[in-house]
Order: sequence, then structure tokens, then C-alpha cells
Amino acid sequence: MFSAITTSALLIAAAQAKLKVLSPPSLASQFKEGVITASYANFGFIPYGQTIMGKIHYDVNDSEACEEFSLDDKNELERSADITPFYIAKRGGCSFVQKVRNMENIGVAVGIVVDDKAEYIQNILMSDDGTGGGIRIPSMLISKPDGEVLLEWLANASPSEK
Repeated sequence: MFSAITTSALLIAAAQAKLKVLSPPSLASQFKEGVITASYANFGFIPYGQTIMGKIHYDVNDSEACEEFSLDDKNELERSADITPFYIAKRGGCSFVQKVRNMENIGVAVGIVVDDKAEYIQNILMSDDGTGGGIRIPSMLISKPDGEVLLEWLANASPSEK
């Protein structure tokens, strides 16, 4: 079963390819001005000029999101349908397109992938593997250090913070 851990709100300030953590303060304070730099994928929808707010979901048992999710996973997201679902996964194990397709298939609105190397994220492109033409959701890559902070917070936050 989907062991989603959720946070309060994240805001994607789409035109600048960044995530902005709005709440809870215990997470937002871990990033300069609450901002996480990101790099958009070259497939799927890119929400230029739009803002999307949502809750992050993460499955510690499928941290790379390479396996198709089950109906239970989709139901878990639907139970929190009043808030747009984002999903975070670690890089590796399969293509970026496969990860994002798996996320989209269970109703995720934004896919976030954490890089597996400490590198300048704006020089990295989440490339289409040739099969990403039908993907309709935005996705982005964030740095390994920022991703580790986010995942650590998710693992240790109190239920009231989530």
C-alpha cells in the first residue's frame, strides 16, 4: 500500500523553474526564502506563468517511482483530492519519462525528481527518452542537497506539520 507522507503547501512559481515552500514554517525555513531551484523536463506540460499549489506525496518503499502504482495508491491520492497532489521520487532505476508517466497515471499533477549527484541543477536536463509525447503534467529535477533536506523533513515531521 502507498505509504505517502505529505507536507502542507508547496508553490511552483513556474516561470522561474523553482519550487517555493509556503508552509509549514519548519520546512520553509530550511531553504533560502523558501525557494528550491529546479530544472524543467523537456517533455510534458511546462506551466509558464502559472502557479500550482499542492501537497507532496512520497513512497519510501518505491523511492524511485519506477514501478507502476496500484489502485490503492491512486485511491490514496484521491482521498486528499481537495489539495493538488505532487509526487517526489529519487533519480535512477528508470528513465525520467517512466517515473513521470507512473506519477501521472495515479493522478499526480506535478512530478518532482531528486538528482542523485551533487551537481549544478540548472545544467541538467530531464530528457525525453522518445516516449514522453503523451505526458501532460509538468515535472522537474531538484538538486540532491535540496532533495535530501526535503526528504529528511518528510521522514521526521510531526503529523500536525504534515
